[in-house]
Amino acid sequence: MKMNIKEKFIKSLKEGYIKYLTIHARSYEKIVPMHKCIAQILKEKLGSEYTIKSMGVGDNNEFKFEGKYYEKDLDITILKDGKPISALGFKFVTSNYKQNSNNYFENMLGETANVKRNDLLYGQILILKEKMPYYSSDKKQYTKIEKINEKNLKKYFKLVTDNAENLYHKPDIMFIAFIKTGDEERIVKAIEDEEVIQNKKEFNVNNLLPLVENNGITFIDPDDLEENFSDEMIDFLKKYSNFEKFIDAFVNLTKGKTYGK
Repeated sequence: MKMNIKEKFIKSLKEGYIKYLTIHARSYEKIVPMHKCIAQILKEKLGSEYTIKSMGVGDNNEFKFEGKYYEKDLDITILKDGKPISALGFKFVTSNYKQNSNNYFENMLGETANVKRNDLLYGQILILKEKMPYYSSDKKQYTKIEKINEKNLKKYFKLVTDNAENLYHKPDIMFIAFIKTGDEERIVKAIEDEEVIQNKKEFNVNNLLPLVENNGITFIDPDDLEENFSDEMIDFLKKYSNFEKFIDAFVNLTKGKTYGK
């Protein structure tokens, strides 16, 4: 049976997460499956007039864009007649989020401003684990599970609802969603047992990988999130976590149409 675009994206998230577990947490290889998947989906929807530059497709290279302030390798870039017209930034956060929460956000603002100031349409994709494990490498242990709360997300809500003029730091379009990866209970057990992990890769392969392969990755409906979010935040997440609508809106923007029409 042919997969729809959401199913294809979920499959790519699983492939990327497995690489994250089995290669190295900081290896670029973990993001190649997702970049490739999104590029292929966009190519199919945009047609032959457009070229997509991304890891995993074509020459397997990102597009080097001359930003307003610095040169930037863009994750996924759409070109027409050889010229870049739109691009997407992609973030997949799987652990130790809260200590870097503001850094992630500030980097996104700067990256977006740098690109948009040189007249490129720019969107952002942010994927977050609902239960974010914190791994302390000095202790060789998972020490706690963090749940992203209203305070952590409020800055994104303020950004997308800011309607002042000339907001170059605001993405033209954004997708933000929570996922389950299937290995959460085993990580919780490691925390409860104060398990010392001498070889993290070996632990991942023996304990987490089988669970991810069997359970798969799933998007979480905002209504089903365990953290207690306000109705306003739930509505925000519902609006910005529909992958199919996000892709269609980005394609329409790329073709010069107005978002939402």
